[in-house]
Amino acid sequence: MNWTWSRATGEDITPVMLLAKHHFEGEADSVFSIDPIEYSRNVGLAIVNQFYNPYTELLMVAKQDGKIIAYCWAKRNERAAWSTDEMVAIRIAHLDLGLPARTRVQLVKEMIGLWETWATECGISIICSTTMRRSQDGFLRIHEKMGYDVRGSIAYKRLT
Repeated sequence: MNWTWSRATGEDITPVMLLAKHHFEGEADSVFSIDPIEYSRNVGLAIVNQFYNPYTELLMVAKQDGKIIAYCWAKRNERAAWSTDEMVAIRIAHLDLGLPARTRVQLVKEMIGLWETWATECGISIICSTTMRRSQDGFLRIHEKMGYDVRGSIAYKRLT
């Protein structure tokens, strides 16, 4: 497992967008109108936000031989409609679906560890991770094994 995680930079905007387009556009395009420029703009804004205030958003990329193979994006200041408790909402957890299954599982575990560490650094104790994928059982099972309470396609965890 010879990849490294780092905070995304401006150079990562296009590769992140292309990874999403190649591997995940088909999951969303029956519901949403996909706009690569809008996605790139939002990724760029998240990168700027985390640069100037690292406790607003987290956008991490995993690179192997200089190529992005996975990325995750988390954002704070989210709340359930019934509570004032702040949550970290996981916006995106994407990876190259052509990678071996064990590698994909390891990358997801590392993503979860990254966003839990970041939530702790932010002083936020609740994480909410959702998925819209048609095939979501494996992704949610990883969450369960890492202590999340899975309800439908949403996984919650209260950090201690």
